[in-house]
Amino acid sequence: MEEAKTCESCRYFRRHYVRIGNQRYMPLDAGHCVHPRLKNRTVKTPACQNYRGQKEQEACPLP
Repeated sequence: MEEAKTCESCRYFRRHYVRIGNQRYMPLDAGHCVHPRLKNRTVKTPACQNYRGQKEQEACPLP
């Protein structure tokens, strides 16, 4: 089964967290995209044209 393409599964999405107590963090449904510029997003936002999966690797030209 193919995973849904949302911001949550994109390598450019940075999820926001809130600290609870001294050493515990709880993930929020909010975050931001870092490619090509900062944009506010949620975990369920549909993926944009810049989507790259967590496990996808970009082609690297040989030297």
